Amino acid sequence: MNGKLVKEILVPISDYPNIGDGASVKDAFLILKNNFEKGKGYRSILVLNERNQLKGVLSLADLIKAVEPQFLKVTKPDAYQGISVGYPALSLIWQELFSEECKEEAKKAVKEVMAPVQATVTLEDPIAKAAYLLIMTNSRILPVLDKDKVIGVVRLVDVFKEITDVVLQS
Repeated sequence: MNGKLVKEILVPISDYPNIGDGASVKDAFLILKNNFEKGKGYRSILVLNERNQLKGVLSLADLIKAVEPQFLKVTKPDAYQGISVGYPALSLIWQELFSEECKEEAKKAVKEVMAPVQATVTLEDPIAKAAYLLIMTNSRILPVLDKDKVIGVVRLVDVFKEITDVVLQS
């Protein structure tokens, strides 16, 4: 890393999936699906407002949780006591309900389900700072800001590559 800066490993915002905060969860699924079909491995989406200011982040897990049907959000683990797990018709009924409720839940706006941004960096921050923040926040990406505008992200995988070069130097 030897003094390298965030700007040297930045993924520009034009290359990274992002979505407006009023868009639907279904729209976010479509963006990531298209991203995967193009061979890009991005696993999250930045959520921006109309002024391109960062409002949050959506991970794959956030999106799956967002469409989780309400009937699965049971607070008591014994709520379904007495129902046999071997009852085959029950699984078919639940599958149909699951699919229908997922579609309904996908109509929500992403701002209702996005995760808050825990940390950011700037172009001139050292990669070591990015590494520290990624580990301390247990994040896979850090948005890179210029004033209050997001201009890209630093990914954990790219920081890992930089650290690997240092560790494996003879």
